[in-house]
Amino acid sequence: MAEGLLVRLERTLAERGRQDRWWSLNLEGEDPRQFLSELVMGLKGASGEKKIENRHRYIGLRPTIAWLQSCRDPSYPVMYDSLESFARLWDRCQDALDSETPYHYVSLGVGDGDKDRHVIDRLGLDGSGRFYLGIDISSHMLRLGTRETSRRLPGRLLPIELDFEGAASIRVLRELLDSLVGDEPILFSLLGNTLGNVDRDLEFTRNLTMLLNPQDRLAIEVGTTDRLDAATAGEAARERDVSRSYKEFATAALGMYTNLSIDTNWLEFSGSIEDGHAVRVEGRYVNKSGQPIMMMLPNGEAIPYLPDEGIRVLLGRKYFLEGLLAHLADADLSELAVEGTARRTDDPTIATTTGFGLALMLLKYEPQAQQQSKLGKVWGPQAVPPMRLG
Repeated sequence: MAEGLLVRLERTLAERGRQDRWWSLNLEGEDPRQFLSELVMGLKGASGEKKIENRHRYIGLRPTIAWLQSCRDPSYPVMYDSLESFARLWDRCQDALDSETPYHYVSLGVGDGDKDRHVIDRLGLDGSGRFYLGIDISSHMLRLGTRETSRRLPGRLLPIELDFEGAASIRVLRELLDSLVGDEPILFSLLGNTLGNVDRDLEFTRNLTMLLNPQDRLAIEVGTTDRLDAATAGEAARERDVSRSYKEFATAALGMYTNLSIDTNWLEFSGSIEDGHAVRVEGRYVNKSGQPIMMMLPNGEAIPYLPDEGIRVLLGRKYFLEGLLAHLADADLSELAVEGTARRTDDPTIATTTGFGLALMLLKYEPQAQQQSKLGKVWGPQAVPPMRLG
């Protein structure tokens, strides 16, 4: 029987995977027509405000490079702290996974790939027959984030270009996994506070549970706060305003998909409180020219961008303990392990932490779970979560 093209291609890439840096093979699940339509409707303000949705901010080489640069910027502590602390937080959570269970690994949002490589090391995927699926809406992010791992796992890495924020995409992904690995256990991850960047975060979390079979596990990383007040919201906004590289990332998609000449001084950050849930930070690119600007959209249409009008270019959250507990319980997710950090300061005139931190959680889907939350046991009712601090 003649070999199929994909069989030959897989063997060829596996043979050359450790020496050939030119080729990568992605599975694309995105419809570019839908992407264009949604991007244009967002910029036109179809929902009542001009904006670029979170999932559209990462597509293209310019946003990808800007994102990777901002992650390594010490003046942008949200992601810098995350990269610095992830390895030790993961190692503390690792024991909650059954050491005898051979998990496949599915990463929802690969980023620069550093965190995924650490997880892969700890899972022992090297030399095993298990798969690593890296999923991202950005083909450039997939290429850069999985490049090193492709040489370590020849024939067992599948990069998938997919917008995993939508329920339809989640269902299609689960169907693909069912065909690929059947009922073999999978560890899913959603790292880098991706959850906090999604508009309808609770709806998104519920959708994620469609991926989870009883034997599967989900790792989530989120930014945290121990206070919900106006001062904390203002500090969260100022935190984003310090890093020039982050501002360049926040405006990269707007500059790529319109004819606007970007001036990062036009970018304004504001903080607010989602009652009992989180500190919310939004960034808007505000027309400070004093006159209308005809803004060219990616479909060739021009629309007026009025003086003092804002275009929302980012959304982020820092979750409060009780809000996070309610969020997970509402989605029938229970905690197997939780580790966190609190940002320290050397200023003796203020508290030992800024109130901001990170939490890494290992979860399982447990419908109608009644057991006491391990997150509650770890943090308790205190104002500052007394987790083991990295």
